[in-house]
Amino acid sequence: MLVVIVVSICLVSYFYHLHLLELSIFNRFRFYEKTRFLEVYDAAWKPVVTLHMGTRLPVHSIPEDCTDYLGYLDKKNSSVPHLGLDDDQYEEMTCLDWTGLAQLHLRKLYSGGSVQCYSVWWLAHNKDFTLRDCLMPTSMDQKERNFTWWGGGEMATGGFPVTRANIPPETMVTGKLDRGPWGQVLRRTWLSDSATLLILPPVFRGRVSVNHEQDEQVCLEVHVTPCPNSDPTLSYTLCTAPDRTTLADYLHQRTVRERRVVGLAAPSLVNYTVEGAEQDANESETQDMTGLQETFAQEVVTRVEDRLKNPVWIPWMTPDSPTLTQAGVLRYVDRVVTNATGMLGHIVLPASWQTRPGELEFDPDRFPDPLALSEALKAKRFHLALTLHPFVSVDVPDFNKGASVGLWVRQRDSVLPALAHYDERHPCVVTDFSNPRASQWYASKLEQLKEKYGIDRFHLQPADGHALPAYHDHHTPMPGSDNTLVHFMASVSSVSPPVSTETAVMPPLPPTFVTMGSGDGSWRGMETLVPRVLTLAMLGFPFIDVGPVGGIARAGHVPERELYIRWIEASAFLPAMQMSVLPSTYDQEVEDIAEEYLALRKQLVLPRLMQKVQEALDYGTPLITPLALFLPDDPEAKQVDDQWMLGDDLMVAPVTRRGARTRTLYLPKGIWREGIEGNLRNGGRWVRDYKVPINKIPYFILTYVNDFET
Repeated sequence: MLVVIVVSICLVSYFYHLHLLELSIFNRFRFYEKTRFLEVYDAAWKPVVTLHMGTRLPVHSIPEDCTDYLGYLDKKNSSVPHLGLDDDQYEEMTCLDWTGLAQLHLRKLYSGGSVQCYSVWWLAHNKDFTLRDCLMPTSMDQKERNFTWWGGGEMATGGFPVTRANIPPETMVTGKLDRGPWGQVLRRTWLSDSATLLILPPVFRGRVSVNHEQDEQVCLEVHVTPCPNSDPTLSYTLCTAPDRTTLADYLHQRTVRERRVVGLAAPSLVNYTVEGAEQDANESETQDMTGLQETFAQEVVTRVEDRLKNPVWIPWMTPDSPTLTQAGVLRYVDRVVTNATGMLGHIVLPASWQTRPGELEFDPDRFPDPLALSEALKAKRFHLALTLHPFVSVDVPDFNKGASVGLWVRQRDSVLPALAHYDERHPCVVTDFSNPRASQWYASKLEQLKEKYGIDRFHLQPADGHALPAYHDHHTPMPGSDNTLVHFMASVSSVSPPVSTETAVMPPLPPTFVTMGSGDGSWRGMETLVPRVLTLAMLGFPFIDVGPVGGIARAGHVPERELYIRWIEASAFLPAMQMSVLPSTYDQEVEDIAEEYLALRKQLVLPRLMQKVQEALDYGTPLITPLALFLPDDPEAKQVDDQWMLGDDLMVAPVTRRGARTRTLYLPKGIWREGIEGNLRNGGRWVRDYKVPINKIPYFILTYVNDFET
């Protein structure tokens, strides 16, 4: 009889414990103990995100509730273990412990307005164990996919939405687009159509997979090894909001805080205010800056608008003249003036303008009179811009002195500089911009270029996450090499804000544009171009440069003619253009097509882009709008990965496949006028086999909005 009573009490206790876990202490969380599914709900208890947590734990393992124990530690003024959060930064917490395997903390953070965030933190007890959580495409109650996710940044496979990607578990660091799954532009954030964010911390040493094995999941994992330096934790943040507009504002506010160090380096261009009061530049970086606002000088607005109006021109060295020279640049500019139909802009010299990497001085043999070059380009209404990177050859005069005062990233636990991967001809080190002395040295070199040659425009090629050896140290401890990007930007911005940057992990401070990767130019790059642009737009990158038409031109390589035509058609309707190979390289038909689309850009595209500039500066809203944002309640629009809106009435659907003369496109509700034939079409439906000649791009102008289904 006693045994029966004890068993009954245990069963009642177990089911009561299970009930508490399912309801949780959070009014928007429900954790299913047996299956380890965590669901977040909105105010109406509608699921907005589903996580499959602890996927590497034994299937039938049941955790113990350790919440009271952590509360006991808190009362005793003992530190509650949790990476990156102080004990007073959360409202409530649940702790679950799988004995000998792992411990989980779920915390409800203090809300900021209508955005509610939660932190997830795992600690592995076993030294040979993998912590792994996955974002699910469905809720527990539905078998069909009901969540659509975007994010991660520029991926080689496009990845808009994540079901279009296929990335195996990889460390999420910047890299070359054609050499790995992650591209040059990252943002370690994913957002859903249900107004939910998943945000990785600055320190994330784990691996990320996206739709690997076609499972439609974003998975985070950390493998804990017996090595002393192995990090036994996995952490991230989830945020929910009433709508995507509120979530976008929250994401922009995070950007403002993260890039503030760049703004403080250029005080004449941007001013910071907090809740209506001016922000002192000397105030602590760690203080609460809720409501931090950026106010840009008119020069920033002017430079952004000029960048939208005028392409960046990258001199292409032909097979007959493969070396970059002053005379070759002037010949290229003369061809641009002849063919540019009034569109001028920046002439960007690649990094080979220097004798050796990091010398920051013109090669005297190839550029005998840089001042004359700069003045000649100004007379033709061009800005001369120089490509900069942080690599410094061991043969430059400043190397030894820089090594003695710690200007270069050094080897782990050593004072010796760490050699970097730049090119085979020049052994290089990397400037350590976490050291204020290195930032000042670099800025002083740029000031010399400005004073001697009148050059104050720069394009950045930061070192990506693979440039340095695995074990290295910075002057100031950094979570990772990508986190030094903001300090590189700040050093250059103290002289002049860059025209653009090729690598970024957050939207750069305007007027700097982010330049997408393009590799050497291929149809694969063309097919992924639009999905990559739209992903960055969803993640809060308004000022995007889509790279050179047709890809980067090498000596002896000209992009395929059809590829070049389709690329220039699409680029004309995107935020900012780059040109390297000129249309006159091909034939008269290509020249005529280029002229037509540059004129069409001036007539249709630029007025709509200009109307969005101020909003983009204030709130980070994209200059082009993915259909998923333009039509948030349309289930069809969420899956469209190669169409976008300009303003409220112009939709573009380019052709991106070799040999294609038709395409399928989605036409939203309304009555639309075709750009190709000028006919009217009813929307609210898919259009199959829409005919598109080689010299045309499908675009539609909304003429009437109807509220009925067609």
